Amino acid sequence: MTITPEFIENLRNRVSISSIIGKRVKLVKKGPRFIGLCPFHSEKTPSFNVNDDEGFYHCFGCGVSGDAISYLRETDGLDFIEAVRELAGIAGLSMPEIGPLDKSKQERQSNLLSCLDYAADYFQHNLKQKDGIRAQEYLVERGLSEQIIREFRLGYSPRAGLFAHLQQKGFPEEISKLAGLTGISDRDGGKYDYFRDRVMFPIENRRGQVIAFGARAMGDSQPKYLNSPDSPSFSKKSVLYGWPQARERVRRKLPLLIVEGYMDVIAVTSSQKAAALAPLGTALTQEQISLVWKLHEEPVLCFDGDKAGQNAADKAIERILPLLEPGKTARIASLPEGQDPDDIIRHQGGDGLMRIISTSASLIDAAWSRKANQYDLSQPEQRAAFWQEIRKLVRTISHNQTRAAFGDEIERRIQTMRALNRGANSSYAAANAGRYSSVKRPKTGTLRRSQTLLGLLIAFPQITIDKIDVLSELNFGDIDCEKVKNHLFDALIRSPDLDEDGIRYHLNKLGYTNLLSQIDEKLTDVWVEKKVADVDMNEAKQKIDEIITLSLAPKRRSSVRDGH
Repeated sequence: MTITPEFIENLRNRVSISSIIGKRVKLVKKGPRFIGLCPFHSEKTPSFNVNDDEGFYHCFGCGVSGDAISYLRETDGLDFIEAVRELAGIAGLSMPEIGPLDKSKQERQSNLLSCLDYAADYFQHNLKQKDGIRAQEYLVERGLSEQIIREFRLGYSPRAGLFAHLQQKGFPEEISKLAGLTGISDRDGGKYDYFRDRVMFPIENRRGQVIAFGARAMGDSQPKYLNSPDSPSFSKKSVLYGWPQARERVRRKLPLLIVEGYMDVIAVTSSQKAAALAPLGTALTQEQISLVWKLHEEPVLCFDGDKAGQNAADKAIERILPLLEPGKTARIASLPEGQDPDDIIRHQGGDGLMRIISTSASLIDAAWSRKANQYDLSQPEQRAAFWQEIRKLVRTISHNQTRAAFGDEIERRIQTMRALNRGANSSYAAANAGRYSSVKRPKTGTLRRSQTLLGLLIAFPQITIDKIDVLSELNFGDIDCEKVKNHLFDALIRSPDLDEDGIRYHLNKLGYTNLLSQIDEKLTDVWVEKKVADVDMNEAKQKIDEIITLSLAPKRRSSVRDGH
């Protein structure tokens, strides 16, 4: 098949670009052009221009531009031929003639897709039959509605029967085998169905065509989950489960999550809070990352809260970084240990998952903290090794300006870490000497002052970093307050950009929930007439300076008496 420039030009003349874009973007005519809100980035003032005479669009906000073909490729994730074919259909034009070899290949592909689509119908039908009762019960127990079951075309594969049905429908043995639906036994030459006694999850391409299946065993069969083998229609590394469903929801401006499994995708979609995609039993590939960005410029990686899920997130970060460019990034969510998105939605609802998503880390924060956690940063040689590794990670970014921006931020954090360590070392040494044997129970006023100061330092971590040297001189008096101070220093050394929510989450995990409640009470007492959340940086800094002055005063008077 040859797509000539003349054919493309004919398409452009037959189909106005505004009619294509106008189906999804509200366009207002202004003179010879149309304007609207850009579909490729968030904006409140229209900067997206569409010109029918030139057949081009351009956004003065983000700089993106292109024609009708590039628009369909970017918004629908189509390749060039697919986009041309769609436009040709709209224009009423036939695609260019194809040669004998191309025609044979196309016919085989068409038969393959027809066979897979028929199999999906067959599995859907069997879900409602007697043999499919257990599969129905399983889906109901997982909280799936009839509507979502239909949307994802979920079904059930009985122990036998598909092979015969496909033959009756006229699909030759070669096609059903090529589709990964049937096989021939090497032992006795018997014919068998590839999927037996399993819940079926049709896998669709970007055009909504069934190209493969995922399947979950109903009994004790292993493996528990099984995918179709690679075929002319299906390559695991370049396909994501849930594409058509995600595309529709992203168009509604919902966030996009990258999850691990079929049920996670379906659960997130059912919640109506977000869209979701999943790789197919493999780590997220660079091909899949590029596909994801065709739908959303900032997806959230939302992998399971277990070791395997965290390892998958680490690998994904390393594969995303080389592809980074302006306007293309990702965020990383941290799920509670042992839970996946489906678990969270079932127990906390979609809002519960969204609360977790709202605290997701930026790519640079995630890369920094995950690398930092691999080292004992109290040791200078370990810090040096960490800096070397994080710098190496930055160098993998291909885009020059993005790499430079990342590099600048990493160097800033390294300098902050150096400052924190200079201030923290004396504090850590004093705190650990004799297991706090020299720390006495403070007077009530001193304890109140220490807890108030801690609350301010937690709420305003940037002030903590700026004043690390003087804070390290302070003895907070109370054992728990001293420990929290040191945990705070440690957390900021590992993640200098950590915010209040992140610090509180960290301290709660360490068992300081009751102390944090006491601290919050002290802060409320300080600002009676306003909420703590309404206190600005200058007010907080002034109060911190007052407390530091009071806390250091006795020490300084003592130094004067000693002749220092």
